[in-house]
Amino acid sequence: MESPRTRMNVAMMYGAYYGLANVLVMFISYMLGADMQSKLPTLLNYILLVVFMTMAIKSHRDEDLGGYISYGKSVGTGILISVFGGAIVGVFSIVLFTLIDPAMTERILDTARQQMIENGLPDDQVEQAVEISRQFLTPIWLFVFGLVGSAVVGLILSLIVSVFTKREASPFDSNLG
Repeated sequence: MESPRTRMNVAMMYGAYYGLANVLVMFISYMLGADMQSKLPTLLNYILLVVFMTMAIKSHRDEDLGGYISYGKSVGTGILISVFGGAIVGVFSIVLFTLIDPAMTERILDTARQQMIENGLPDDQVEQAVEISRQFLTPIWLFVFGLVGSAVVGLILSLIVSVFTKREASPFDSNLG
């Protein structure tokens, strides 16, 4: 008989599905020339995360945990899914910024520079802000910020998703042993 999957196994599997789906959305957006910072890819990312979290938690609860999962374990599973998916997206971001389109960094900085100028910042402050931003658009920082951002978003969304996916066992249920 097969042993039940662990929470980590489930989170890694569904996190990989989520990460690959998110990479696909990012790549299609990039190929269509969409702004990578626009609302549509971000909204699709959130929808994908909620869908994969829900599927994973329900699957783990029903197939591995006898139909029960606590709120805390549900939240933890959701965060893990988000972190694993975020790691995949982080690696893709590094590939995108360094191999596929190295000029993307300069385009992002130019857009930021333009927005600061339009907001009336003095030229010296604009250039100082751009140079600071440039230091954080390196591959390692892209990965770190992607992972941390993914964990924070994962926490928020899994707090919500877990309200609907948790199913606490009754203390009077004699089937639990």
